[in-house]
Amino acid sequence: MILVVSIQTGSNVAQLTDEASQQLRGRLLAAGLESLSDQFADVELGAIIRLDQADKRPLFDVVELWVGRTGEEQLSSTGILQLREGLRSDLGDGF
Repeated sequence: MILVVSIQTGSNVAQLTDEASQQLRGRLLAAGLESLSDQFADVELGAIIRLDQADKRPLFDVVELWVGRTGEEQLSSTGILQLREGLRSDLGDGF
């Protein structure tokens, strides 16, 4: 069982809990981002997911909506906020 999923964003690595990773996959599927969701499906323990630049904006949009609806307090220990900050940094010129 995967306990932590690591996602590389630029110089940062966000570590998501297994539960948060599963929820993120569901949210990506609901947004029609099957290929992005699949990247989270078969991750081996200790592996790091490295995102393509083209995947960062749609992933950020899904994460931002999730945080907006759920609240930062609820997600503070899941790794989702760290993922959002890493993506925001990578996409920095858009903000």
